[in-house]
Amino acid sequence: MASGTKDDDIRDVMAEESRRGKRPIRPEARKLQKERLATIRMILGFTREADVIAAIDLLGRGDDPDELEKILKLWRALSSSRRK
Repeated sequence: MASGTKDDDIRDVMAEESRRGKRPIRPEARKLQKERLATIRMILGFTREADVIAAIDLLGRGDDPDELEKILKLWRALSSSRRK
């Protein structure tokens, strides 16, 4: 078993245990959350700022300039740390 898969399994078990006795999370909501996280990871992996802005616009999140600036600030910090 790959270590990434093992880590994912451990996180899933920990999440289930922390929710014990609480209302269960709907599978649809969990799937949507995983899809959003995968999309964010993909966007943060882009190497050009123009690609990041285009992807954010396609998702409909580029309307708020403050939100866009926060995302770009995060992307710039991550991309500059990858170059070192």
